Amino acid sequence: MNGIAQHGVAPHTNGVNGTKPEDKIAILKAAAAREESGLSKIELPDGNPFTLFNQWHAAALKSNLVLPNALCLSTATKEGRVSSRHVILRRLEEDGFIIMTDRRSKKSAELAENPVACMTFLWCYRREDGLTVNQQVRIEGDVVELGEDRYLDLYEREPLFCKVRSHLCHQGVEVDWDELKSKHDDILKKVAEGTTTLPCPEHFVAYKLFPTMIEFYYAHDSNIGDRIMFVKKAGGAWENTRIAA
Repeated sequence: MNGIAQHGVAPHTNGVNGTKPEDKIAILKAAAAREESGLSKIELPDGNPFTLFNQWHAAALKSNLVLPNALCLSTATKEGRVSSRHVILRRLEEDGFIIMTDRRSKKSAELAENPVACMTFLWCYRREDGLTVNQQVRIEGDVVELGEDRYLDLYEREPLFCKVRSHLCHQGVEVDWDELKSKHDDILKKVAEGTTTLPCPEHFVAYKLFPTMIEFYYAHDSNIGDRIMFVKKAGGAWENTRIAA
């Protein structure tokens, strides 16, 4: 979001290349008369970044966003080749963020050889009072694979189609759509007949990211954004710094 207009592509209020200085001044004066500008400010409830994240996350959950728990997960090979995709936050704990996936996936392979990742949440919505909120949270840290006892309850709460997907899809492998549809219908038939309970498959896995850095970006309406970066120090204490948007 840094350097990007908050509502699409920004108009060129400075005119075009070659505009005379006096014309640029007139253009900017006219823009100042009809447009607004200001500085957004993040108010910190305390020195713990999880407190602020919980506040923002709770507000996003109450908004009209379709997937407020969606996040962009970036992983990398040991050579530093980065890949990103969107996943769902399955559980927020007081010290980290839990996601679930297929152990045979590309992200799992990358986490196995390079167990660090970055999560990015983006929440853009209009509040009931009309204020347009733009919030981004970047989280960097170490990733640990969890034991089944830590996520089996999450799998059991999955909706039917997610459980079917876990048994149907080998993530990232080339498939024939008709064959996939036939297999899907067979699984669904067995569920309806009561001959399978779709138990948690061995390739189903969960990971937890323990953050070492959490950065918050906030802007509203035409105001310039504010950013605060939390860095975890030795001993577990958090230190925060306000940085330019």
